Amino acid sequence: MHIRDYFDKAQSQGFAIGAFNAANLETIKAIVEAAHEMRSPVIIESSPGETEYIQADNLVCLVNNFRQKYGLPIFINLDHSPTVSACQAAIQAGYDLIHVDTGKIDDWQEKINTTKQVVQSAHSKGLLVEGEIDHITGSSTLHHEAVEQEQQQGNYTDVEQAAEFIWATQVDTFAAFVGNCHGMYATPPTLDVDRLKQIRQKTDVFLSLHGGSGIPADQIQAAIKQGGVVKINVNTEMRLAYRQKLEQVLQSNQELAVYKYMPDVIQAVKQVVIEKIKLFGSQGKADG
Repeated sequence: MHIRDYFDKAQSQGFAIGAFNAANLETIKAIVEAAHEMRSPVIIESSPGETEYIQADNLVCLVNNFRQKYGLPIFINLDHSPTVSACQAAIQAGYDLIHVDTGKIDDWQEKINTTKQVVQSAHSKGLLVEGEIDHITGSSTLHHEAVEQEQQQGNYTDVEQAAEFIWATQVDTFAAFVGNCHGMYATPPTLDVDRLKQIRQKTDVFLSLHGGSGIPADQIQAAIKQGGVVKINVNTEMRLAYRQKLEQVLQSNQELAVYKYMPDVIQAVKQVVIEKIKLFGSQGKADG
């Protein structure tokens, strides 16, 4: 099945597919093993920094190998790409979804033109494109301040502007800023689910929720059930689990062979992915 089929399935059955960031083999293994155990479709994605580190071609090869090994719907997404050239590189490398992020472009027409270029190239190869017009604030790390401070740094997505942008560019998926911030904060965010619902009703596109780490379970459920979200991005919680477990292992283990002490790290990240799969409701949705 195509990723569009799984988004349609998620929309009709009321669940979301997790999009999990990866920049090394260990993280990829954790995501894939969780998907295999849960029989869940998953999206493995790379940000600009992660893409530069692992290289697009390498990521595609790794994911394709795991997809064939397990027979699972594992898709690859380019996350928050700010340039047409980077999007084109991912398209050529074999990504399934392309997220072109124009949130930091001030000129409205430039937002549209940039996105349209990517849509034209991606659609010619049957790929889906995700658009973004309002910068989703924060960064994928731990923050000591209250999330309300970070939310105030961004502009909540205007429903009419979203509709105009989606109509003009023909994107398949849309990432709105509704109080969802990248990273984890001293206080959990409250989402403007009503705004999500209005965008969905006004445009009838797939909706993507960024900043999935640290959002309370009831807010996630509301975003899926009421807001129509079919894709939820997760990064910070995985990075945190990876680092904390690695530090613990290195302090208690004198082993020098990486492959001997990494299984515990992989397991820690895998557990985060399993918990998100259960929360998003995608367990068992890889079959049928």
